Amino acid sequence: MKINKLASFTLLATAGFLAASASLAATQPSEITKFTLRKTTDVFTVKSKAWSDPAFGDMGWTHSSDWGSFLARKGQTVTIKLVSESVGIHPGATVWFRGADDTSIDSYVVDHFYPQYANFAKFGATDETTGESLGNIVMRHKAHGYDLDGNSRSVRRLNGIKDDVPGQLVLTFTAPNSGHYQFVVGGFNPDVGVDTTQKYNINVKVTVTTP
Repeated sequence: MKINKLASFTLLATAGFLAASASLAATQPSEITKFTLRKTTDVFTVKSKAWSDPAFGDMGWTHSSDWGSFLARKGQTVTIKLVSESVGIHPGATVWFRGADDTSIDSYVVDHFYPQYANFAKFGATDETTGESLGNIVMRHKAHGYDLDGNSRSVRRLNGIKDDVPGQLVLTFTAPNSGHYQFVVGGFNPDVGVDTTQKYNINVKVTVTTP
């Protein structure tokens, strides 16, 4: 029964990315920061279009984004607060859950590109360089959003969030599962004049609380 369940798992939500699924190559972000009760803050460095880049079909780019992880229990409230240190940078974030059917090492993700609002999976994944078998990478989408304040683009499916502070995103959700969560942060639709070749600092704070 488990095999049938895995076979029926939806790889991705968009037809365009389904068409590219044959080329998926498991890759490792340079770092995935582990947030805990003691370590709740960090500074991420990302490119201004990393979370959704028109050059890559509006998908996110794994290696120009930055990554984090945390543990949560079902029913807890998770808040990810992102604050750009530079004017004109609008942060975006996506959160996935990696549960029992995710048998791969958590330092790997599915591909060099990622969808902002969909599940992300590769069954029988292998290391892109060595060919080593990694098991199944199963990342189930749980939350996403981007900073809409002062942003010239409003994309409904990407969940623009307003808090009257340009350059800030506060993404809050109730954990639907107990276990390991992974999230990615990048920039979305930078203001005119922003150098899109550089990386910019985003201050990150992750809190997990019990109501």
